[in-house]
Amino acid sequence: AVMTPTKHRTTVAGVSLNLPVYDTPEETERLAALVTERIKHIEADSTRIDTQAYALTAAVHFAAEAARTHKLHEEELAEAATALTAILDRINDIVRRFAITGPVNPR
Repeated sequence: AVMTPTKHRTTVAGVSLNLPVYDTPEETERLAALVTERIKHIEADSTRIDTQAYALTAAVHFAAEAARTHKLHEEELAEAATALTAILDRINDIVRRFAITGPVNPR
């Protein structure tokens, strides 16, 4: 059996890190590049040099993005549940309308 690594060494904003593997090493690299890119944007907009502040700003940015995605997902689930309830109500109406009342006599 091939052992899949649990850690992946990569660089984020010039800092060498031993990160947990997120999904695959390739996905971990992609995420590291995404964070590096975000930190570069923050650096470009900043007047002072404060790597800790850049890192924290990037962290908040990604946390906000994750929260927004989570909220959208919950809203979509709620919409689907509402739609399913409406369909079930409609099916129940049809079943009631066409239900045979009284005993069924087999011929």
